[in-house]
Amino acid sequence: MKKKPTALLLILLLVLTLALGLATGCSAQNEQALKGKTFTDTMGRQITLDAYPQKIISLAPAITEILFAIGLDQEIIGVTDYCDYPEQALTKEKMGGFKNPNLETIVAAEPDMVFIAAGVQEDVIKKLEELKVTVVVLDADTIDQVISNIELAGSLTGKEAEAKKVAADMRTRMTNITSKLKDVAKPTVFVEIWDDPLMSAGSTSFVNNLIEVAGGVNIAAGNTEKFYNYSMESLLQADPDYYIINTHAHTPADIQNRTGYEVLSAVKDNKVYAVDDNLISRSGPRVIDGLEQIAKIIHPEVFGS
Repeated sequence: MKKKPTALLLILLLVLTLALGLATGCSAQNEQALKGKTFTDTMGRQITLDAYPQKIISLAPAITEILFAIGLDQEIIGVTDYCDYPEQALTKEKMGGFKNPNLETIVAAEPDMVFIAAGVQEDVIKKLEELKVTVVVLDADTIDQVISNIELAGSLTGKEAEAKKVAADMRTRMTNITSKLKDVAKPTVFVEIWDDPLMSAGSTSFVNNLIEVAGGVNIAAGNTEKFYNYSMESLLQADPDYYIINTHAHTPADIQNRTGYEVLSAVKDNKVYAVDDNLISRSGPRVIDGLEQIAKIIHPEVFGS
């Protein structure tokens, strides 16, 4: 009778050994299949891999959210001072600011891969390349591009399955919105990016894409700049149906109490709303939450108030 537990233990050890062997074999096969494979980032740059990165640094809050969403908590060794979501990001070593990351700290960490955005970070990209650091650029101006970036990040890091799951969920939620708005009238929308001077988002901005997919018309889309000064005269002339601000700067009551704003239809009809800026400005997985909020705001007849 005393031999049975020993026999059972041996069987369990054998099963565990076989499982580990299969996992190691699959991992080796995956690494072999990856060896020399080339990927193209959003700036058209070619990245050739021989192995999946084990030490990753993210230099943009939106990218940090992407990497955590696809399960790279263990691989992420550094983020920017502004990477505050999810909570685990706060425990990672800080690599400096978004515009001015600390190159010495980054290089000293010996990362296998650094993820970065474009735009104001392009000078940083060049400097890191000169220092022989593998850099991947993920930038997006539309929700579709965000989803593509998530899938690319998964392919580059060995998290394809996780990335596909996140991407599929986002596509499903976006389709749920667009399918219900096919024959619905589109209200005009103004999104206040900044108040002094008054600024809004042009046709090439991420915010513009969110408004359009949510079934609205961006009154600031007449300008191709991503963000630009928008005159009070233009605002009064366009007279948007909805006025949206971010939660970090003001409250709807602030807008309603501004001198001269009382004549706006959005103010008179009590259609001034606040949305978390991180949900509409960070091109990461949570943009789908921002999209759903905007759709619910400007189409309460479809999605409820």
